[in-house]
Amino acid sequence: MSADALSFPTPDAGPQRITGASAAALCPPESEIDLTVREPARVALTAALGLLDHDVDEAVGHAVSLVRRLTHSPVSFFGAIGPEVDHYKAIEGAGPPLSDTRTMAGRTFCHYTHALGRTLAIEDTRAESPWREVPTVRTLGVAAYLGVPVRHQGQVVGSLCVIDQVPRRWGEQEIDLLEAMAQSIERELALRATLRVARDDMRRQAELVLERETLVANVLHDLATPMLSLQLSLAMLRKRHPGEADALAGLGHATDMLRELVGALNGRRLARGGVGDTPPMPAEPALPIKAGLTSRELQATAPTADEPATGPLALDAVLVDVARMVQPIAARDGLRLQTHLDSGGRVAVGRGELLRVAGNLLNNAMKFSRPGGTVTLASGRDAQPGWVWMAVRDEGVGMTPEEVDRCTERGYSNGKGRAHSTGLGLAIARQFALEGGGELRVRSEVDRGTEVLIRWPDSRPASASGASWGTPAQSSTVG
Repeated sequence: MSADALSFPTPDAGPQRITGASAAALCPPESEIDLTVREPARVALTAALGLLDHDVDEAVGHAVSLVRRLTHSPVSFFGAIGPEVDHYKAIEGAGPPLSDTRTMAGRTFCHYTHALGRTLAIEDTRAESPWREVPTVRTLGVAAYLGVPVRHQGQVVGSLCVIDQVPRRWGEQEIDLLEAMAQSIERELALRATLRVARDDMRRQAELVLERETLVANVLHDLATPMLSLQLSLAMLRKRHPGEADALAGLGHATDMLRELVGALNGRRLARGGVGDTPPMPAEPALPIKAGLTSRELQATAPTADEPATGPLALDAVLVDVARMVQPIAARDGLRLQTHLDSGGRVAVGRGELLRVAGNLLNNAMKFSRPGGTVTLASGRDAQPGWVWMAVRDEGVGMTPEEVDRCTERGYSNGKGRAHSTGLGLAIARQFALEGGGELRVRSEVDRGTEVLIRWPDSRPASASGASWGTPAQSSTVG
């Protein structure tokens, strides 16, 4: 929402005062008064403020009641002029039918207050024209009138009035009171307009969120069928071409990782109350893959028996899968992908989210690396007891201290990478670290590379000190 939309509009300066005799000389012809008070833009603004509906306005009613009591007037009201009749949002002292309908057709003194735009004080309505010709002089016995215009955005949208059935001189204190209460109504209307802008802005934001959630739901729905088809096709190819088992195993593993990433995205959308009922990805039998920490073991398959379906994740085992998932990208870009995994810990985060964040960090590192460089995925036990960490290091272009300060801002990118960057990766990683009870740290030097480290509380008690940050105990190279 813009600052202008939230600014509090101040009422216009207090209206000039004019007596009945002076006003009579200034009054335009009746035809011009009609054009002024029923001008479409003014009527539309009045209606937008809710002053032309039949609901009783409590705030306006309080002002109407107060001025009647303090001026000792028989009748007080707040009048607003619609396209055909006058509407009274609050009226006190009037009998039926006016007290019931709270509307009146024909010419009223409020029309003159609207048209003149000034406080109008008439001591004796029968003394001169045009006042004696106003119909309410006969129908309601109006002998004295005091009305103050109420403005909004420079337009007169109503008038706060008191009347008497005998001629009377309106004192300065009575006029001051009505003008003060009219300004209080102006402030109330200004506040309501500000709140309407805020509500409209919130509604627009909710609509945008709904559109994004709908898009995500559609994408997830559209991905389910082709991914299932791909998994079934791979199973069929594995049976028909046993000699290509190694190549198909890598493709099957990548497909499984994609299925888990989509499932994690679907789970987060549903947790936020997203639209639709897109089901999770089908749980097809995984290819026989086991986890390992060395380059030979990385050619094998992922863990099944020792990895629980729920509860804290074995950090190193998941990072092995991440390394295998991104290794083809490193090979394509002419980079060496190394792993140094020795945390031995468990972290209370979602597997799909960890795959997604770690994969994005590695992908970012490769974007900012030079051909022939090395990208490292590492984990270890932190120097602080009871904590573990994972880190991604590259030998790329690096960042200045100013860029490091901004790198976790959503949408920020320094534009130095070999490929387009949306500027979301580090922002997402930081949020992921915080949600898991951890933190994200970034260290970088220009032309020497960057290290992004996430550390969490270890959900499994440490049996040994293990490796500290920057001193991994075991290393291997993938690809």
